[in-house]
Amino acid sequence: MKRTGLINGQLTRALAQLRHTDLFAVSDSGLPVPDGVEVIDLGVVYGTPDFFTVLRPLLAEVTVEAAWASEDVVAANPDVHRALGELVEPELLPHAEFKDRLGQCRFVVRTGDATPYANVLLRAGVAW
Repeated sequence: MKRTGLINGQLTRALAQLRHTDLFAVSDSGLPVPDGVEVIDLGVVYGTPDFFTVLRPLLAEVTVEAAWASEDVVAANPDVHRALGELVEPELLPHAEFKDRLGQCRFVVRTGDATPYANVLLRAGVAW
């Protein structure tokens, strides 16, 4: 058994298979994911686990070189916007463009978060 870090096997596998410039996302419970993109569904009930309970340990395990969020998060969910800025400083995109980019993701990690626009698109970096 692993001693530390993430213990979800599907998530650990997906993160280990990322290569430089691969895209992946962490989402709230309602973000529509395009057909063909793997969904790693961690949601149990609305609110559990919340977005940051998943995002923080995930960021501890993977190198991220860029991030994007919907520009709607600024007004609709300023707490998420502020906290995201402290973690990954996402570039803001129109929501339609953000959703379009999901089709390029290797996978989306779905949380149980039930707040609007608690979503981030991430690009894998290299660890050296």
